[in-house]
Amino acid sequence: MPPPIPTALTSPRLAAGLLAALFFVADAGVVSRTGLGLAILACEALVCCTVVATSRALRSGRHGTACVLAAGASVLSLLVTSMVQESVLQRTPGWAELAGLLLLVCVTCRYSRGLPLVFSAPALFAATSRLGLRAPGLSDVSLLSPLDGFFTLLPSAFALLGFYLRTEDRRRRSTAEQVRQAERLDLARDLHDHVAHHMTAIIVQAQAGEHVAERDAATARRLFADIERTGQDGLVAMSRMVRLLRDPDTREQAAPTTPALTRIHDLVRRADTPEQHTWLTVSEEVDSATWSPPLAKSVERTVQEGLTNVRKHARGATSVHVLLESDGNRVVIRVRDNAAGGGRARPRFRPSGFGLIGLTERLTELGGELNSGPMPEGGWELAATIPLG
Repeated sequence: MPPPIPTALTSPRLAAGLLAALFFVADAGVVSRTGLGLAILACEALVCCTVVATSRALRSGRHGTACVLAAGASVLSLLVTSMVQESVLQRTPGWAELAGLLLLVCVTCRYSRGLPLVFSAPALFAATSRLGLRAPGLSDVSLLSPLDGFFTLLPSAFALLGFYLRTEDRRRRSTAEQVRQAERLDLARDLHDHVAHHMTAIIVQAQAGEHVAERDAATARRLFADIERTGQDGLVAMSRMVRLLRDPDTREQAAPTTPALTRIHDLVRRADTPEQHTWLTVSEEVDSATWSPPLAKSVERTVQEGLTNVRKHARGATSVHVLLESDGNRVVIRVRDNAAGGGRARPRFRPSGFGLIGLTERLTELGGELNSGPMPEGGWELAATIPLG
């Protein structure tokens, strides 16, 4: 469905109205003061009014009404042209009427749907082309003889302009949809990362609480406090994502301003437990101050996904090592655990695959790579490399 006519196009309405009034006054000064002359002026006024009515109909999506109005204006113009041709030679074809019909040709070719366009465009083209019959003496004047084809070329030019603008509108809609789709995918990845991370932490701590509640009340109380804190953090993250989904314009304003390494340190700190020691190593070559916002976000999401997968699937892991290092002009992120290969699966977690899929898409957009698999010395590693620029 063609989009409504942008409001920006209606801003010069006053100038267009003044120009039409000027044309109308010019025509009124040269037409004969007879019934036929008054019919010409009335036709011009009706065509100009039809331009406004047709534009409003198209803006509101009433394409059938717009087709009837445009076709009606064309028929009226053709009738007046036939009357003029059979009676007298006019010194003007009706410049205000000509301008109105040309605008109708352009607007119709740009915004009308298929069937209304098929009916209205040929009628407008015929009416505009035959306006030259109201001034049949042009070919008798050598200086004006090149204007014989003027009334045929003009509607063709305005029709081509309308179709060109129609193509540009379609291209802009396609580009806007691609941008919106990219934003939706980005938000979906963020939503998965936040929800999976917080919910996994809650479930793992709840599972641990089942085993320690009876024999270690102090540890159980600490686990329940951690569950409460993690749940609150998850609700905050969910609220932020919902705001972004409801109002995409706030996306940039809501972007985190905390330094990337600070956020990564916080992720690792929260993942560290007595049962599963987690620590971070950052090599001296890594300079997070030079990271672009997309790179910083991708590094954080890689660490988050790695820690989440360890909690979900590395049942026997007692240590998790997060390593950030530099390899030339690339950042290398490694998340390693020491779980035995046969003890990775945790039956209560069904792998969705969305996390690694979303992370792969995110890294691919930056020219990065993602690998995951067992290490020769035992354990599992999630490794990613991302170009700095």
